[in-house]
Amino acid sequence: MTVRGTFATSLMELKTEVMLLGSMVRHSLRETVEAFETGDYSRLEEMIELDQTVNELEQEINEGATLLIARQQPVASDLRKIIVMLKISSDLERVGDLAVDMSKAAKRITPSEVLEEHKSALLELAAKADYMMKEVLQAYKECNVLKAQQIAGLDDDVDRAYGDFVKSIFDTAVSKKEDIQQITQMAFISRYIERIADYATNIAEWIIYEVNGQRFDLN
Repeated sequence: MTVRGTFATSLMELKTEVMLLGSMVRHSLRETVEAFETGDYSRLEEMIELDQTVNELEQEINEGATLLIARQQPVASDLRKIIVMLKISSDLERVGDLAVDMSKAAKRITPSEVLEEHKSALLELAAKADYMMKEVLQAYKECNVLKAQQIAGLDDDVDRAYGDFVKSIFDTAVSKKEDIQQITQMAFISRYIERIADYATNIAEWIIYEVNGQRFDLN
């Protein structure tokens, strides 16, 4: 195999690892949301422990990308691809951290009237963020700029839903001060979800940069 062929193979393997990292992070997010929905909080501890594996894979990607740059001295277009892999893997690792934060907050919530009142809106918000993650990972796999650009519109939806949720839950806090701990934890979870949507938008920006060599702010 030629040097160029070896480099292309290494690049493909590195991208496969980034996609695997994305799958792991989405799994953690979906499992956390499902555990919160069903009240099966024993699964939350598993998602917290999974974060170590996510961190290790991100480190492997970093090391692989660094070695590829040092050994192959890639041309500008290929260097962009490697930089984007590093940036996306970093964003995905942070999404994994936010899923862990969601798990920890969910463990502090107990069944209550105020939980049932707001749970469906919180789950809907989480579904929007998860859909964004699914779409942006597919866009990255396909190098699909159009799909990446569409993520910005989805982020606006999440922002609006987050604002509505926070207003609703703190209106409840005024009348049900005895449930302030529950309300606070749900507010934290909604914030973590909103941040996950922001990272999905960041990833969309990196996809556009990889393809066009230009960075656009989609937020």
